[in-house]
Amino acid sequence: MKSISAPAGALTIRHPLTVTVKVALAMIGIGRTRFYELVGAGQITTVKIGRRRLVHMESLQRLAAEGYVVAPPYIRPEQIDLDL
Repeated sequence: MKSISAPAGALTIRHPLTVTVKVALAMIGIGRTRFYELVGAGQITTVKIGRRRLVHMESLQRLAAEGYVVAPPYIRPEQIDLDL
């Protein structure tokens, strides 16, 4: 039997480029709500293929290296005291 090998110069991937949301949450140790806040803020990038949402490993590595900034809580206009 002949052995099949990759062509010279072919890209070999040792680590996945993307992971599922469930795996990403376990990797970085945050909850689903915080995760989607970070996705909405653009600090974690994802791609949707069909019904699956996959998380780019590069964005998780960047988040782990640099940390993340939590957005301030939303304040409704009627909560603002203008009588200074």
